[in-house]
Amino acid sequence: MRSCVLGPRSLRLGVAASTLVLTLTAAVASPAAHAVGSRKAAVTTCAVLGQGATGAAVRSIQTAIGHPVNGKFGKGTVKALQAWQKAHSLPATGAVDAATWAALPLTTAEAACGSRVLGTGVRLTCARLSSGAKGLAVAVLQRMVGTTVNGVFGGPTTDAVEMVQAAAHLPVTGITSPATWKALTLFGTPECSTASSILPSRTADARAQARIRQKVVTLAAELVKRPGTTKNPVALQAMAFAHKQLGKPYVWGGIGPNGYDCSGLQMTSYLHAGLTIPRTAAEQYAGAGKLVPLNQAQQGDLLFYASDVSKPSTVYHVAMYVGGGDLLDSPQTGENVQVVPMWTTDLLPEVVRPVAGLTLPVKLGAKGWTVTQLQLDLNRHGASLTVDGGFGAATKAAVIAWQQGHKLTATGVVDVATWLSLK
Repeated sequence: MRSCVLGPRSLRLGVAASTLVLTLTAAVASPAAHAVGSRKAAVTTCAVLGQGATGAAVRSIQTAIGHPVNGKFGKGTVKALQAWQKAHSLPATGAVDAATWAALPLTTAEAACGSRVLGTGVRLTCARLSSGAKGLAVAVLQRMVGTTVNGVFGGPTTDAVEMVQAAAHLPVTGITSPATWKALTLFGTPECSTASSILPSRTADARAQARIRQKVVTLAAELVKRPGTTKNPVALQAMAFAHKQLGKPYVWGGIGPNGYDCSGLQMTSYLHAGLTIPRTAAEQYAGAGKLVPLNQAQQGDLLFYASDVSKPSTVYHVAMYVGGGDLLDSPQTGENVQVVPMWTTDLLPEVVRPVAGLTLPVKLGAKGWTVTQLQLDLNRHGASLTVDGGFGAATKAAVIAWQQGHKLTATGVVDVATWLSLK
């Protein structure tokens, strides 16, 4: 998966690798343990993934083992995984089994275990976690519910799970059932894979996704035939800042200056162009600007990826379009900010244009989104304005003071030059 800050519930707390307990139980080796909801043995690890699995979880594994990333667990992935397992003194099973989960880099294992996965290569396993459980599945759960990530299911984790269950109107047991995983948007991941969650279906949702994915392929083919350039100075300034971050490392939850996650890079880039956009990828899709068809994307627009392309609420990754079919992206742990060719797997058919609502010049008497953005900018630079979207006397005075202090003509009118100086 393209590991990103997924949403407000995912607090993405920083944890030193040495603090995470990776004691996986032998449940995965027991056939009884694989029976979803089995009362004989509580499943406490992530599902075994093998040939026939597809999805974001597979992409994370492929990246970790150095295989071309396509999200499909085929024969090539099996061979690459076997080579990786041998290099790490593991049984060369060609499947992501308990030993492999434990040997993977922690960030990769957490991202993969909490990412969407489908197909016949997914072992039916639904982690039934409760007080006293330990391991990777617990760490993924803890990160999702926003408690301390240490891989040990203690009192705080129980409390957090009970809060999730209460909010979802489920039996408050403190034990992770399939319904609990579904409430946490982790149903259909290696955390909880059941026949209904991993097997291709002919449901209305599956049909809707198929239509959208085909539409994306068509729109993307049209897009790459166009230059996708823009003359908008604000979009160009955001893109210029993003280019200056090339080579900096992916940092989970990072907003710079030393590293970024995918949405952190976009938020900070636009902040340096005077625009405040939401923090997470899903929030940026919902509220960072105007939706534009994919084939009309221009430089500075934001492209989004979702585990269910018919449900934008499942957005997990964002990248900036830089024209010519390329994206400026902070992909995942172990990689740096880079320019890469656009990929279409999980891509949504619309992009977000943050600059679409910006109207310049803006002056006394104006109202609306542009004024709100202006007031936020001025407040970041020391003003104490009420952010109400109304360009009144106080806002004009703050603009004049800013212009005087930055060798701009002190008109009180915010033109392009004044706006770009507010980065």
